[in-house]
Amino acid sequence: MTGDGETGIVLADWGTSNLRLWAVDTGGGVRAYHRSDMGMGRLERDGFEPELDRCLAVMAVPADVPVLICGMAGAAQGWREAPYLATPCAVAEIADGAVRIDGTGRDIRILPGIAQRNSTTPDVMRGEETILHGLVRQGRSDAMVCLPGTHAKWARLAGGHLTGFRTMMTGEMFALLGETSILRHTVVAGDWSDGDFAAAVAESHGAAGELPAMLFGLRAGPLLFGDDAPCGAARLSGLLIGAEIAIGMAGDDAPLCLVANGGMADRYAAALTSLGIGFEIADSEAAVRAGLFAAAARIWPDRGFQDTTLTDPKGE
Repeated sequence: MTGDGETGIVLADWGTSNLRLWAVDTGGGVRAYHRSDMGMGRLERDGFEPELDRCLAVMAVPADVPVLICGMAGAAQGWREAPYLATPCAVAEIADGAVRIDGTGRDIRILPGIAQRNSTTPDVMRGEETILHGLVRQGRSDAMVCLPGTHAKWARLAGGHLTGFRTMMTGEMFALLGETSILRHTVVAGDWSDGDFAAAVAESHGAAGELPAMLFGLRAGPLLFGDDAPCGAARLSGLLIGAEIAIGMAGDDAPLCLVANGGMADRYAAALTSLGIGFEIADSEAAVRAGLFAAAARIWPDRGFQDTTLTDPKGE
């Protein structure tokens, strides 16, 4: 998506590991892009403004152009905390909860995350809510949304509202088990078998409650069967993802939207396909950009932003 006008706003996704910025015109066309590895995890509170200024200088963004940020910059440990909205809520309401950074020469605002304030299933998200807003703007108002990652999210959209969500530590569990547990002797980097992955997905999807016993089998298998044992990395990944899908989709027949890029998209798509579950894939970068731009149009109605995302269901 490339625009022809002057930069109207800078959209920023500031996560724990990195910062992505798009300078866009009033129609949402991208005029410049920049990526920094200075995520929240590498910054003290007084380091956010200098890093943003450095990036904007590289992008040659004029001083009167506002910036809208989503993600971990709004966490308690970030630049300035943007308090959580409570679910259920319309995802468009994140714009109304944006907080302004005082004491800067530029209009800079940070979008809030969303909290599930339920004593039995407490949960939080920061950044994913903006992706969900983008999906709604792209025409996906009713869906079960899977957002894979270190902490995978499964979120239910109904009529443009986030009605509930669950976070599953699938990626972190894979890393911890494969690198620091007894399974480190079994999970070998670079080893892979598509067949062993698909078999493990089916096994844990059909009996997610048996996952702890299935995991120890990864250790016992090589001890008993040697080289004839299934591939450890593929089987560990398949067991975790299969159980995640079973839990995430339990009792819900809404259309499934997988929001991912690259290898993560391939892995989850292979798992879902092997289970015979239909889904569509949405690009996470396009979705977060669409969500940020839609929020900007609501926050700054006088700046002439033209949110036409709904005319382009793919958000490109």
